Amino acid sequence: MAPPTSDAGSTTGAGGPDRGPARRPRAGHGCLALAALPLLAIVAPITAHRRRAASRRRGSDIVVGWRRRRDDGLLSVAFEIDVPAPRWAEVTDALAGAIAEAAAATGATLGCVGIVDGEEPILIALAPRRDVVGEHATVVLASRPPHRHAQLWLTLPPGAYLAGLIDPYVPFRLRRDWLAGVLGSGAAGSAVAFEVAEVGVSTRVAVEVYAAPPDLRRFLSLARSSLATLPGWRASR
Repeated sequence: MAPPTSDAGSTTGAGGPDRGPARRPRAGHGCLALAALPLLAIVAPITAHRRRAASRRRGSDIVVGWRRRRDDGLLSVAFEIDVPAPRWAEVTDALAGAIAEAAAATGATLGCVGIVDGEEPILIALAPRRDVVGEHATVVLASRPPHRHAQLWLTLPPGAYLAGLIDPYVPFRLRRDWLAGVLGSGAAGSAVAFEVAEVGVSTRVAVEVYAAPPDLRRFLSLARSSLATLPGWRASR
């Protein structure tokens, strides 16, 4: 089908469509456009650079939120860390390092509980050595579904056994009132619970630390030092 044509008397010759008499530009418009070209040549690259930089910041920032909690007889600090997928390995190393340093500082055996919904828990006891705890923390944080599970790690007093606190043959669900009883009775000294999940293009880790105020301050200091080694992190508002 031929394209629609105007009935205003235009004809087509060998030179192409006749578009009628050319319009004469208004005086001064061409001069203004030419005068603006040097300014656009300067401003456009700056604007584009700023937009690219903002985009990179949005795409690579590690966002950390935290709050203190005191309920059910427990004092804790809860963290939530949103990490762009390409930077998850960095954060895994930093978190594993902080956990290993905290465990070594207590000098207590570490009881690790992998919480599997509707199934028996996975119980592991670790000596309070940086290399041992750091390696296990790295494996747990870097694991992928279906091998990824929520975790509860407890410091155990001398002579205590993790299986004496948690039945290895019965599905386990973490409850704050149960944990308050365990910590309050001295059956465990401190605890950290954490869980990793993918949220869109980011990885989110939720961490909650339960301890007496001096130990809690020590862990917060270690966590802050570990995060300080990571470029491009910011606190959420």
